[in-house]
Amino acid sequence: MLLRSWITFSVVIALLQAVVGLLSVLQHNAVLSDLLRQRISVIAQTTATSFKPIIDLGLPISMIRNGDAIVARALETDDEVKAVHALNPSGIIVYSTDASRPKEVPREVLQAMQFSKDVKWSTETGEQIYSGFNVVGRDGATSGAVLVAYPKDRLEAASQAIMRKVVRNALVIWAAFSALSYVLLSLLLATPQRRLARLEGVARGEPDAQIGVNGNMKTSGSGAFWRDLFGPQIRQLDANLADARRQYDEASRELGAFESPAAEDRQAESDSVVATSPTPETEVASNPSRSLARQIASRLAPLAAVLMVSSALVLGIITLGNVNRSIEPELSARTNLIATVVGEDVQRALATGVPLDSLVSAESFFADMLKQLPEIAYVAVATGRVVLEVGERIDPYLAPPRERKGVRSHPIMHNGEEIAYVVIDVDPAFISKKFLDVFLDMGVVVVVAVLIAFEIMVLMSSRSLTAALDRLQRLAAMQAAGDFSKRAIVGARTAIDRAAQVLIERAEGLSAQFAAAWQGAGGSDMGRTRLAALQARYGLSLNGPATLRFSYFTDLRLALFLFAAADELPLSFMPLYTRAAHNPFPWLSETVLISLPLAGYLLAIVLVSPFARPLARWLGPRRLLILAAAPTIAAHLWLYLASSVPEIVASRTMLGVGYAFVTLACQDYVIDNTPRDERDRSLGMFSTVLFGGIFCGTALGGVLADRLGQSNVFLLSATFVLISALLIFSLVADTASRGDGTRAKAARPPLLAALRNWHFAALVFGIAIPGNVCLQAFISYLVALTLDSLGASPADIGRTLMVYFLAIALVGPLAGRAAERGISVSAVALSGGLLCGISLLTAAIRPSEITIFLAVLGSGVGSGMVRGAQVSLSMSIAETELKHLGADPVLGALRTIERFASIAGLLLVATVAGLFGYAVAIAVVAALALGGALLFGLSVLGKPAAPARQLAP
Repeated sequence: MLLRSWITFSVVIALLQAVVGLLSVLQHNAVLSDLLRQRISVIAQTTATSFKPIIDLGLPISMIRNGDAIVARALETDDEVKAVHALNPSGIIVYSTDASRPKEVPREVLQAMQFSKDVKWSTETGEQIYSGFNVVGRDGATSGAVLVAYPKDRLEAASQAIMRKVVRNALVIWAAFSALSYVLLSLLLATPQRRLARLEGVARGEPDAQIGVNGNMKTSGSGAFWRDLFGPQIRQLDANLADARRQYDEASRELGAFESPAAEDRQAESDSVVATSPTPETEVASNPSRSLARQIASRLAPLAAVLMVSSALVLGIITLGNVNRSIEPELSARTNLIATVVGEDVQRALATGVPLDSLVSAESFFADMLKQLPEIAYVAVATGRVVLEVGERIDPYLAPPRERKGVRSHPIMHNGEEIAYVVIDVDPAFISKKFLDVFLDMGVVVVVAVLIAFEIMVLMSSRSLTAALDRLQRLAAMQAAGDFSKRAIVGARTAIDRAAQVLIERAEGLSAQFAAAWQGAGGSDMGRTRLAALQARYGLSLNGPATLRFSYFTDLRLALFLFAAADELPLSFMPLYTRAAHNPFPWLSETVLISLPLAGYLLAIVLVSPFARPLARWLGPRRLLILAAAPTIAAHLWLYLASSVPEIVASRTMLGVGYAFVTLACQDYVIDNTPRDERDRSLGMFSTVLFGGIFCGTALGGVLADRLGQSNVFLLSATFVLISALLIFSLVADTASRGDGTRAKAARPPLLAALRNWHFAALVFGIAIPGNVCLQAFISYLVALTLDSLGASPADIGRTLMVYFLAIALVGPLAGRAAERGISVSAVALSGGLLCGISLLTAAIRPSEITIFLAVLGSGVGSGMVRGAQVSLSMSIAETELKHLGADPVLGALRTIERFASIAGLLLVATVAGLFGYAVAIAVVAALALGGALLFGLSVLGKPAAPARQLAP
């Protein structure tokens, strides 16, 4: 247990270090590239001003006689600039400093100029960074542009240097925290390991191996931490092992009474008979949920979280210092550029006879230039007093600017004398502000890593400890009750497995002894009658004990978690990805076109869901899960390669089929392999794992799309599904029932009959449908488009959307507890619907990033309140007013109607968005939620409150 727990901790910390390091390097490259583009954009802007007068006269840019001299002068500003070009609107190069005299710019540069909505634009190719500035005439038309080309050598060299430092630091930090985790785990797990090491001796009945009085050991330190967790299991197991030993001794003694003096000869014969007997039957044991594994993981999760967060913070702080040092030369070059440009403009003005005190009008020009250099907080031209200034001083209360420590000043020379100087104040927190997004992304990654670590620890705890302990408990309890009919397949690596092997050998030995006695009894009816009684009493068989194969939800939960995460990774940018694809249907509204992939996904789920359970019964959940993984992986790869909307729609429809089969097959696996009295708890755990994966996928997808590109996220999704399929193949028990090859037919839900009931119809149209439309039309569609129109990045969208699923996970259990304490379920559902509608209404009235965030949060809280309440209310109606239809058909009708309605609602909202804008579309969803809440409120007036229920989703 110690070794596997330490390996788990080390792997998770290593993964987190790798992700944080990768994000830091990518952000460093993005910041440095952005800084380079901004700096050469200043060169492009100052050069473009020289072409402006003739453009204002209505003449083309090619009419300037000294154009080559103008672009050549730009090279004097920065000797690292590779080339400066003056272009016409078609991308034809009119003037250039490049000796090869190219005729036109690269295609991607021309596209950047044509698609830009601003006068300044930039792009990158494999070898160069380009920054352009359009020359716009008085009529507002673009008459040309100035393009500055800068080599990427400096960027690539800085990137490689920072990467080497990050890798070196990450390895050192990982080694340190891995060693620390081993020490801490050794202290925490020492006591339970000592307890479990004695189990083999207890099973063999060795007196020195007794665990203590009533199964307790004297513990101190970390032992108290685990006493309440392992104490009950150890005490019960100790008692069962002792009783199993007594039962075995008694059965062996009674069977031994049948042996005759010639029994040894007959024993050899019976051994051959038993050996040639058919292989004993294999049974799949139905077991409770792996609560002990979850408890162990819960105890270790806080330690894992502290180690991961600490290691990420240490790496982040060290990396930030390295990034500051890496970018410092660029910041110095930018301040020199500002000083050079300002100084040249002042000198040019003085050369034309303009007095220095008359340069106040130049402040607007300098202010516009500083917008491109956000780290420059303040620029002033002074002669001892300030003549002109732009920006705000970092500390305005200090002495005159030139006398301040750390303030950069550059002299302005005229006729060989310094007549003024330029003061530049740099914001010292600029790089930290630039890395704010990285810190937010790191927070998201740490949360995701902690959740994944928890799932991995649950699986590792189950495979290394709790599953083996449960097998031993099961066999010991059966043999303590005198049942030796079962055996299990175990290894011999741990004391628990060796203790189980002792019990298995006893069961096999008694069966062999019984077979020998049965053979020795010959034709004696009395002897065989007594043996038949012993066979029934102890569960003996001529063929040996049946083999039990244990199945647990724990074997499935990590695979389900990864599959759900893979499905939701593209959520934050899927509408944007579709909008950027080729549209072969120009007659169709863009907003409707963007909604088609999601509509196809939902339609596939609706149409496929009725066949999931029959197929799971025919093939078995394990086979169905593996078969569904193949088209799901193919669909993600297709999305990676897709270039048109029809391809995206088709691949998303395939994903809907895979999602329906996988999630419902997992749910059926839980139902079929869990005792009835623990089914609700296991299904609740299933819902928690599913939403945990959805939360992580939503949060992580936006971060990865922002750093790696949207299409590359689909490769990661395919990888997650592949890992999920491998876990299912290696861990999940095969429970297929293919006996007669028949398939059960899916029952058709009585839609019309159920809707004739007023209260059920009000629940469907007032609560269920608005809630699903909110999820599909607002969360999965409008949020990404609205935030993108407000300038948010995919990472910002992902961080906003993850709040919805987090709110559901937190509020859902609280709403259930409120109902258990006597609060009406109808009141909980009504409050959730009203909260959702009001939250959306505020975002519709004034769309902004903060109002959208609050709307997503309010929708999540409202959905968390409604989610369980609507199931409880529908079941209550099914057990009373619709009792003649049955509970399952009524619940099936509810889900079918709300899914079809969500598709119709999505297409309606997409149409409204295309005609009237996103704000009106959000208002439509808000009106639907508020109107539905009003309808549902009218239906419950005068009706007795629905009783509280505890139902699994």
